[in-house]
Amino acid sequence: MFYGWQLIDILTIAAVASLMVTLMIKKKLDSLKAPQNKLMLGLFLAFLLSHVAHTYFEGLMMTWTEFSKIVVTYFLFVFVIDTERKFKITIYLLILLTLLLAVQGIYQFNTGYGWAGQKMVYSSYGEDVPGRITWISIFGDPNDLGLALVLVVAMLFGFLFGKTKFISKLVSISVLGCILYAIYLTNSRGAMLALMVTGVFYFIKRSKRFMLGAILGIIFVALVFAFGPSRLSMLSSDEEAAYERIDTWYYGITLVKSNPIFGVGYKMFTDDYGLTAHNSFVLALAEAGILGLFFWVGLFYISFKGLSLVQMYDERLRNYAYGLQASLIGFAAAAFFLSRVYIPLPYILFALSASLSNVSAASCPAINTKKVRPQNFRSAQLAKINLVENTFGPRDFRNIVFASIGIIILFYGIIKIAI
Repeated sequence: MFYGWQLIDILTIAAVASLMVTLMIKKKLDSLKAPQNKLMLGLFLAFLLSHVAHTYFEGLMMTWTEFSKIVVTYFLFVFVIDTERKFKITIYLLILLTLLLAVQGIYQFNTGYGWAGQKMVYSSYGEDVPGRITWISIFGDPNDLGLALVLVVAMLFGFLFGKTKFISKLVSISVLGCILYAIYLTNSRGAMLALMVTGVFYFIKRSKRFMLGAILGIIFVALVFAFGPSRLSMLSSDEEAAYERIDTWYYGITLVKSNPIFGVGYKMFTDDYGLTAHNSFVLALAEAGILGLFFWVGLFYISFKGLSLVQMYDERLRNYAYGLQASLIGFAAAAFFLSRVYIPLPYILFALSASLSNVSAASCPAINTKKVRPQNFRSAQLAKINLVENTFGPRDFRNIVFASIGIIILFYGIIKIAI
């Protein structure tokens, strides 16, 4: 009976209307302080300007229509999740929904059809490669479904290895086993790469001793390779797909040379070339120029920084910060080989990171730096500062600029060596 209805659009409009009423009632909204908000709006503006610079009005309208939904999704997360209780409920809900995705994927693998009637996806690598589970809509690609499953793995690690009750650990390991099996069934190399990086980073970050964390991470990677899907063995550098990626990166760099500031336009990479960039950073650089890359990299940087502050100063929410940060790094690793700038997943991570920083900052009292000087704050110029408040200053601007330049140089060097 709901076939053909734009349910997500209807729910989004209703949620935005409710949010506007809430904003009018509240006199003060701490969520506005999150530096990710400005970077998110800056990225949206960069995508719009990428078509304005070329006077392509139709492309401008397409950008507004498509990416504005992701912007609204981001701000709904940030503004609604303003307490510790709401944040925890959101994490539990995400884990539950991801578990449902995993269960339907296992059902699809055993029956050949998913809950929505969708068939499995078969690749062109040969008969030895099994079919890949998938879902519909934004998770219609096995790679996107795999990434969605990976993003909650580190959160489950937090419940499993953190200071939680035995029943929580038991439930976590059961859910984790189901999700890991579903990741295996996606047969996605990008998802498996994200899983390995997530695991290694989490164990190194979580362990008080670097070597112990590194050893645990290496063991985790070895297990992934030993029991990973068949396509994981196709990661050799002499594979045809590897050369194809280098070609697309080279094409992306040539596009940047012709349009360095604003890029060629939102979703215009494939207009003449026919293939996507196979790299989210190259895609952002080529389509939105240096301006777009700055905001894209900035969202990763400021989210990582905010989560690090929570880990240092908020013991109650530390486990959540470890999990989100590992998920963020895992997605960044996968984004190095997949074009995933325009899917909701990274922006949900950015929003959750902003919300956690806001919630943690609200619960921790401010200190007077004239009387107390923590080792992590070298400067005492500010009169009062909150220990876990994530801010954006000149130093952060400089770091993001240097990181963006470093990424450009990295790709340019890889292309030169490969050619």
